[in-house]
Order: sequence, then C-alpha cells, then structure tokens
Amino acid sequence: MDHFNLRLENLREKSGYTKKEVSKMLGFSANVYGAYERGERRPSLETCCKLADLYNVSLDYLLRGKEYKKEETQTEESRLLEVVNLFRGKGFEEPYILQLEKWEKLSREDLQELTNHFNWVVYKAEQEISE
Repeated sequence: MDHFNLRLENLREKSGYTKKEVSKMLGFSANVYGAYERGERRPSLETCCKLADLYNVSLDYLLRGKEYKKEETQTEESRLLEVVNLFRGKGFEEPYILQLEKWEKLSREDLQELTNHFNWVVYKAEQEISE
C-alpha cells in the first residue's frame, strides 16, 4: 500500500469532496478519513471497498496504484481491442476480418496464407513509407 494515503488524497480532490464530506458519506467520525490521508491509520478491507466504489476505481488501483494484469491473456485482450479500435478509426465499423464465424471456417493452411499475405502487405506499406 505504498503511497496509499497520497492516492486517497488525489482521488478525493479529483472528485471535489472535502475530507469531512467523505467521512460523512462513509459514516466515519470527522477525523477518521483525514487520518487515512495522513497515513496515520489504515482502513479495513470493507472500508477500502467502499472507498473504491466511491471514487469509481478498482481495489488494485486504490491499494497498489496500478491495475493488476492477470496474465498475458489480459495483454492479448487489450491488444485485440487496439486492433478493433484501429479498424474503427479507419472507418470499418464491422470489418469482415473481425467476424468470428468466418474465421472458424478456415483451415490452418488458410490462416497461414492470410498471415503470409498480411506480412507482404505490411512490407509493401513500409517500403512506400521509406521512399
């Protein structure tokens, strides 16, 4: 919980609340929340959950200052989302290439052929940029 108290203060200020307002919203006496921000007290898990809900952040962010990434799966999901957003940013709202039912019909050889073609198209684009 490194810098937990500073995160609390930052989140409160971004939300526009005073320490007294947060204490009242969470049912604390007036000085309890201030003690959390000063690092004099540590909140219970239940209180941390309430704080995370109040500030609309995850417990990971509240306690550790960063989101916990489960495994590479999380990274793969975020990369796929970036690809989808790239298509949409270029005007392809429902690109054919993102239709799962089409991919399921393809064999391993078909996928290799698509991969080879994609690599060739990227190479060609890189050549055009460097000219």
